[in-house]
Amino acid sequence: MQTDASLRNNRLGVLDIGSNSVRFVIYELFGAHFTPVYNEKVLAGLGRSLKNTGQLSKQGKKLTFENLRRFKAIAEAQGLGPLLIGATAALRVAEDAPEFIANIRRETGLDISPISGDEEARLTAMGMLAADNRATGLAADLGGASLEFVHVQNNTVGTGISLKLGPFEMLGRDIAAAENFTNQEIKAKVQAKLNKIDLSAFKGQALHLIGGAWRNLASIHQARQSYPMRTLQAYRLKPEDAKELALWAYGDGRQEVLSWPRISERRSETLPYSGYLLNMIIERMRPSVVIISTTGLREGLVYDSLDDKLRERDSLMDGCRDLARGNLQAVHFADPLFEFLKEASSHFPRFFDPENETRLRKAACQLAGIGKGLHPDYRASLIFDSVLFAPLAGLTHEERAYLALVLFSSYTGKSLPKNSKAVEALLTDEARLSARTYGAAMRLAIVASGRSPELLSWFRLFVERGELKLTVDPAKSALLSDRVMYRLSKLSQLSGLKLSQHKIEGIKNRS
Repeated sequence: MQTDASLRNNRLGVLDIGSNSVRFVIYELFGAHFTPVYNEKVLAGLGRSLKNTGQLSKQGKKLTFENLRRFKAIAEAQGLGPLLIGATAALRVAEDAPEFIANIRRETGLDISPISGDEEARLTAMGMLAADNRATGLAADLGGASLEFVHVQNNTVGTGISLKLGPFEMLGRDIAAAENFTNQEIKAKVQAKLNKIDLSAFKGQALHLIGGAWRNLASIHQARQSYPMRTLQAYRLKPEDAKELALWAYGDGRQEVLSWPRISERRSETLPYSGYLLNMIIERMRPSVVIISTTGLREGLVYDSLDDKLRERDSLMDGCRDLARGNLQAVHFADPLFEFLKEASSHFPRFFDPENETRLRKAACQLAGIGKGLHPDYRASLIFDSVLFAPLAGLTHEERAYLALVLFSSYTGKSLPKNSKAVEALLTDEARLSARTYGAAMRLAIVASGRSPELLSWFRLFVERGELKLTVDPAKSALLSDRVMYRLSKLSQLSGLKLSQHKIEGIKNRS
């Protein structure tokens, strides 16, 4: 596939000014796919004094001002256009916010006027859809001063609601103190604000958690469970496991959470309350599953700014093309490879529903060339890890491991990569067989054609009366080497299809 000029990568900067953190992210865009190439966060704590003073934190204002000047300098040096800015709850409610906003505009030229709570909820949901437009359920975004809820279904964002339920708004100075979570007055205030939304109306649906506090709680859960794939996006917890984590975070595990390695003190002190609030939400909503989203407001600002035609594109395919960029063989070979395998692969073992299986197989073909330049002794395992942790949208952890195993199997006949724990934990035997079979088919096509679409067009791979057949134009019979026949026999073994004993030749298969 030729890369369309409209898909040329470009960069876009986003400023996210929250009640606890100020973050500057530069995204590189390729079609509907975008990924951060620069990401810096400052835990300024603008909203830390809201509960006690009604005003922004003095230290927070100082840190925010200093870093906004710095971020603007970086943006100008990078040649970025106007920055997308999302300022949230602290700047909506603080008494001195208008003065601070005016000072920032005067000194830096940046307009950090806050968006409304409803708009924050909408953009947050848009960001979640940017990561996977199949997402359905109730999204909950917890910040330092507010909690936004919004329902998402069929790639459509409903009307959001913003509640002043962040830890800085509810707890005041010592937000991690144990007595906060036994204080009946605090509990009554939290419950009163949660009563503004009927969470029971979403019973049995997925609960999507957004925000740094919940992400960090999920990372702790992964570590405690020795989860084999430390990727937070799309990390799923059973409701009972999420509830147990929440209770532990503000109860017996509170001190452990507060001293957890590699989590800053300014972040860790918000985690007990995030567990406290999560427990109340789960009790009221009774979700079917709890899912972590690492995307939110920032990604929503980017996704919302895209042209409608770009948003209609498949971000997974664009992400795979972006990952394979720089390899012309992959660019021109991907679509012919998928079309060549389509006829026979309808008879291969399949794990996912037909539409999703097709989507993942297309994605695998887009990545068929990413092993370029890697040492052959390590290539298969390196490719497995690259795909497993690649910044690709539209994948659950199960789908991610599946796609990685397909690519692994396109380079080796081994059943498991070195990082076998991810496969063993996430994929059933049935899923592994399906992934390995399609990977073996890709390997056959690559060996037969040398990654040449023209040579591949002379072949036909198909199933007839339960037999796997490979035909080639008689004039090109020299292409049927022993190595090709060996790969065909291996595919036959994995697919469970009998290998045709007839002479393997035929009519050229040009489309």
